[in-house]
Amino acid sequence: MFVSLGTSESSKSLSNITKVKVYLQNGIAEILDQHQDLMGKIDNNIIEIESSLENKIEKFIYVVQDAVFIVSTKGLDKKDLKGTMVYIYARRVKEINQNFSLDEITKQYEEKSLLLEKEVEKSGDSGESLKKEGFSKTSKQYILAEEIEFLKKVISVSKKVKS
Repeated sequence: MFVSLGTSESSKSLSNITKVKVYLQNGIAEILDQHQDLMGKIDNNIIEIESSLENKIEKFIYVVQDAVFIVSTKGLDKKDLKGTMVYIYARRVKEINQNFSLDEITKQYEEKSLLLEKEVEKSGDSGESLKKEGFSKTSKQYILAEEIEFLKKVISVSKKVKS
């Protein structure tokens, strides 16, 4: 099986995949070789990918934001490899692996939170609309709030994986 994981900034291709788990709103879809054609939205923002090389199982965990996936047994392009193809496109992706630094992500989270606070102060808003109603006045505030939510999810998932 082949997996393509992409964002507007990067793309990653994985081969020799044995299983892909995508977390949906109504449950988990386990995609194995020769899975039926399928597409959907990943709501829980977690993807688990298993690969098997030389009888060694490797597991990859990704936290994604606003992701969709397509499973195809025929491929979307005639040039594609034969077999089951899983295409995943997300706004942001972060891999949780042994090189992952929780301290670095926590630092990014704190920096973005301070930036958002400064932006809210600049706009003259007390920040109550952002907290109560879940929206922001400016696009910069909205983008910062989205990044903070994503980093919060990355921190949460990484703590669960490491424990």
